[in-house]
Amino acid sequence: MKAIFKLNDEKLKFNYSVLKQREKVNDATAKFLRKKKGETMSLVRAIKKRFLEKQRAHQQNNINLTKKYKTFTNNFKELQAKYERFEEADDRRIREIWSMNEKEAQELVEKIMHCDEVIHLQQLSIPWKRPTDPIFHFLNDPNATGGMDGASNKEGGAGASQAQNTSLMDSELK
Repeated sequence: MKAIFKLNDEKLKFNYSVLKQREKVNDATAKFLRKKKGETMSLVRAIKKRFLEKQRAHQQNNINLTKKYKTFTNNFKELQAKYERFEEADDRRIREIWSMNEKEAQELVEKIMHCDEVIHLQQLSIPWKRPTDPIFHFLNDPNATGGMDGASNKEGGAGASQAQNTSLMDSELK
């Protein structure tokens, strides 16, 4: 019995010493894990802090860039409106100059046509026909600027005297 008791006592002491060693190892592991947890939490806090700082910086940057974008957009719209106004003014000016030059060209063509008629009738004594090319459509159009009668009326004395001369010549030819 004593031997069994002694064996059990030694087993219990051995198990107790194993448990004490395990407890020391577990305490050391727990200490290490607590230290590691503290470091990890410290690292997490630092990362969160950096994240929040970066997020604030990026939000501020985003706000600034949005303001700049809105400013550039407004400037672009204003510039586009100015461009359209200038383009309209330039187009209007070009149309006015074109119209003026077209009127002058039509008047010159009318004078040339009248001179051609006079040359045909007075100098060459051949019948004169109006040109039928589409470019001379304004000569036949009563609403067009001038016309043969309008050109001779605008010219004043010289056109009227030539018109009288042609009528004299026409009467002599007939």
